[in-house]
Amino acid sequence: MITMLFAVLTITAHAQLTDWRNISSNNFVMKIIHDQNFLYVGTSGGGIVKIDKQSGQQTVLKRADGSMTGNSITDMALHNGELWVGTEYNGLAHVTDNGIEKFDKKNAGFPINQNFSGFFFKDDGTMLVGSIANLYAFNGKICTAIYDINLLSPFCYVKKIRADVDGRIWVACYDALNRCNLCVFTSNDLMPYNIPYGKVNNIETDKDGCLWIATDNGLVKLDGNDFTHYTPDNSALPEKNITDLTVDEKGNLWLMGECCITKYDGTNFMAYPYQLNVTNDYLLTIDADSGNVYVGSRFEGLLKLTDNGLVSVNLIDNVLYDNTMSFSSGCLDAGGNFYVGSLYGLQKYNIDTDDYKFEPMSQIAQTEPSLDGKVWLLWPWFTTDTCLVEITATGKRAYMRTDYPFSEADASLIKFDRKNRLWIATNKGLFLRNGEIWTVYNKSNSILSESVQSMAFDSNNRLWCGTFGGGLFCFDGTKWNNYTTSNSSLPSDYVGQVTVDNNNVLWLNCRDPRYPDKMGAEFGLGLTRFDGNSWTTYNRNNSPLPSDCFWDMQVDADNRLWIATAGDVGIVCYDGNAWTIYDTDNSGIAMDEVTKITLDPRRDFIWLTHYPGLGLSVARMNCQSSAIRPVMIPKSSDVYYDLQGRRINYPTRGIYITNGHIFTK
Repeated sequence: MITMLFAVLTITAHAQLTDWRNISSNNFVMKIIHDQNFLYVGTSGGGIVKIDKQSGQQTVLKRADGSMTGNSITDMALHNGELWVGTEYNGLAHVTDNGIEKFDKKNAGFPINQNFSGFFFKDDGTMLVGSIANLYAFNGKICTAIYDINLLSPFCYVKKIRADVDGRIWVACYDALNRCNLCVFTSNDLMPYNIPYGKVNNIETDKDGCLWIATDNGLVKLDGNDFTHYTPDNSALPEKNITDLTVDEKGNLWLMGECCITKYDGTNFMAYPYQLNVTNDYLLTIDADSGNVYVGSRFEGLLKLTDNGLVSVNLIDNVLYDNTMSFSSGCLDAGGNFYVGSLYGLQKYNIDTDDYKFEPMSQIAQTEPSLDGKVWLLWPWFTTDTCLVEITATGKRAYMRTDYPFSEADASLIKFDRKNRLWIATNKGLFLRNGEIWTVYNKSNSILSESVQSMAFDSNNRLWCGTFGGGLFCFDGTKWNNYTTSNSSLPSDYVGQVTVDNNNVLWLNCRDPRYPDKMGAEFGLGLTRFDGNSWTTYNRNNSPLPSDCFWDMQVDADNRLWIATAGDVGIVCYDGNAWTIYDTDNSGIAMDEVTKITLDPRRDFIWLTHYPGLGLSVARMNCQSSAIRPVMIPKSSDVYYDLQGRRINYPTRGIYITNGHIFTK
């Protein structure tokens, strides 16, 4: 009977993620440009907001719907009515009436895909565009030349490229050591050009071909070979540090500083003092369009200059306060609210109602749900005296480090077992909270290695934990077992991730013992399966896995394993037979690097937390394997089997067989 039922149920439903959405903030405005009809606002993490200047209608260009190749915008330029976009992680994008083209190291010969900026279009049709350490010549299809701009600096990238009245091409760079950040581009090289007036922040040319240089010590004009240096001491320039500049249609120069927006008409300086509303906020870019002056800020988004100062312009699809998520942060409560910690606080969002709440807090390391519907927050040891916060329907309870036994420990992870007891993994062992009673497990009272990195619980409530250097441990509440490279087929004693599937099979990711803390595709040892008897390891050499190092692993209701891989190669779904990869080439995922996966079986959603600065991605899973409904209510005395005929002591999620009948749980 069991065999017949198994034959009926061997239906494999491959993962299919649809209805992608990128949830992010538009508050971090990196670049603003315009043409006759539209204003384009490029953000860090929120894509591009395109504003119709006549109607005010806004359209968002994002990865989720395929209208942009990447959501973190580093630069934009309009040329012959077409939009060129530099992204932080996704190469170079060309937007036309016929669609969007992506140029990167896969199809265009660029050595990297990061930080494209500083567009300049030469008369021969060649585009000059920069990135980290290099300037590229690009013919519209492929990179034809690479020029080094890494001028004895550990980090350097192109900011802007302009030509002067004599045809010389000037390249302004960001230089981490400030040794030289202005160059002249010749036919085959970049020549450093040192000016004695201050650090170069940016450049622009006016309608007469004069080069204007914004520095931290005033404004510099280069007319042919002659320099003019404007400072508050020798002119009406209101401040020294000029961070950006632009020229409007009438030839007026607009300067952006730390305290003023300044207009210079060639004769007079007119200052417009401003005050930002958010502490530690600062301006990033300026654009002047037909009498309207816009600036982009770090925390307040798009701002417009008025007689009353800078006024915020509301942008659509601006959900989050901050896009910089914590590595292990992301969870759902019983009401469908998603909690995620970011650099600046706790963010709570409900995708059904679109309700959002932000609470300023120091950086949160993890958000984790308990079985009774609460949400717990974990802080790293170096940020605050508060180590844990328990969020209930009526309020919050804070746990201070000095009040509890882990005050000297660095907590890396919290988990709740099937009895709703709290376990805390630290560099000094495990801490268990059962009610108000605390128990410590470490080398003094067990065989447990002190550096615990990962935890998971099987259906028997046995704890499986991975350590850095001590191998894999299993604790049934009384006895500890330790699996190491010396007594098992464990690939390494450095176990970074561990999870248990619905059949009590253990899945783990071991790290290269030479580089256990490095997160890259080459630093892990793949996916290892342990069923209690045999070990099997899948890696880049013997499977379609694109990475051997993982940030996170989760198991869905259909017993599929979802893997957040390291190395910018996307997420992987493994159903025991097929491997499915979702990345920025074949899906609406905001970024290939995902650090936390949260499954929402009630809504059939998968939530992906991105780091750094790309917010969240959400998709429908559409992966229910069958339409089977429970045909009986199993009793506690029944004997259960999984679909492979193996006896299960405590069925959790999935399809099971008992007394010749099938049921789901």
